[in-house]
Amino acid sequence: MNRLYTLSIFNLIRGKSLSVLIFQAVFFTIIFQFDFAHAKAELTAAEPTICYKCHKELKDNLSAKYVHFLFKQGKCSTCHNPHVSKDKGLLREDINPLCLGCHENIKNIIATGRQHSAIRDGACTDCHFAHSSNNNNLMVKPEKDLCWKCHEELKPQLEKKYACSPFKNGDCSACHNAHGSSEDNLLHSNPKATCKKCHNSVGCKSGSVSISALTKDMNCISCHSGHSSDSKGMLGPYGHKVFINKECVKCHKPIKEGEKITTLAVGDVLCLNCHREKTEVIEDDVHGRGDAYSCTLCHDHHASEKSNLTKSESRLCVKCHADTEKRTVFMEKALKSKRECEPIKNRECFECHVPKHSRRILNFKQDVFVLCNECHETEHKITHPLGADVIDVRNGQPITCVTCHSMHSAKASYMLTHDGKRTLCIQCHKY
Repeated sequence: MNRLYTLSIFNLIRGKSLSVLIFQAVFFTIIFQFDFAHAKAELTAAEPTICYKCHKELKDNLSAKYVHFLFKQGKCSTCHNPHVSKDKGLLREDINPLCLGCHENIKNIIATGRQHSAIRDGACTDCHFAHSSNNNNLMVKPEKDLCWKCHEELKPQLEKKYACSPFKNGDCSACHNAHGSSEDNLLHSNPKATCKKCHNSVGCKSGSVSISALTKDMNCISCHSGHSSDSKGMLGPYGHKVFINKECVKCHKPIKEGEKITTLAVGDVLCLNCHREKTEVIEDDVHGRGDAYSCTLCHDHHASEKSNLTKSESRLCVKCHADTEKRTVFMEKALKSKRECEPIKNRECFECHVPKHSRRILNFKQDVFVLCNECHETEHKITHPLGADVIDVRNGQPITCVTCHSMHSAKASYMLTHDGKRTLCIQCHKY
């Protein structure tokens, strides 16, 4: 009302007539008596009936085998803004944060462990329907077909003679968590616990001698494949030749039940008896320096998921290179995987680095030009001048791929250290 008196005085000063002043007084009295805080436009019909007036086709989704409970209850506005949105489908926010707002258990899993790349690089709706589905967990395809969509490279393993039942039947989620895990390969639990769900008894033998007492607490996949193998007992899929052929005596002293298993020689000496001529080994390399068993720092001596018998880098390398991992994770979040290098995305460190086998900087397995050109042949045809004759004015060193690109600390697309439109260039071309 103070505003009304102020306005009336103002109008009197301006010479307004008495009739105008009376009209204004009545008008503002009515307006200010109305409580705008509780103003609400009445809907012509309740939710979801009003939504189905236009979206008639969605009603059919209610008859699917599995229906999202919010959709079933008709709570459309929980996920959608009925008026306007920056996101497709008038979603209240980006699809992943929207889903994780309710699915706290999944949010906690991916926050404390490794994320499935499907979540990191894509959206929940790449795998799940938002409203309903005839597939369990609202999946867009049956589990087997959905996983093959990205993991087609595993299909040839189905042709091997021996296969793990869940893998053969396409029951991937029996062992793996599709969202994230603190375990390698997104396993629900450590390999020993995972395998024991089906394989309660351990019947490991060396020839006719039982070694179950020694292997019962071991990591099962250090010898056995989690998917399939051509070897009985699912040894492998890749393995040390003498192990796959069950020629234990080539490396071990005669094995006796109940006694400790020992080798014919100690540490790397045993490995180098066969492998010294086939590979260069840098004895003074920082990796495993002074460790008699430095070969097994990176290699599995029985079996592996990889043909070169290397261990999983995602866990192995982080033990010492935690700072590099932190920088890489920060980079991925900032860039949202824009043109990220595939070996970096998959944590395949040994695709570029070969500790103890290279004297090059950062243990690169090849000259950096050759190494990058393996994947980026097209880019190398149009690149900035490189080579020994092109010098970086900042440090006097030859310009290489890693002068402008950073595999772990990039700040711009294409893994550049700076934005390529201007900021990167003026690092050298200031004048």
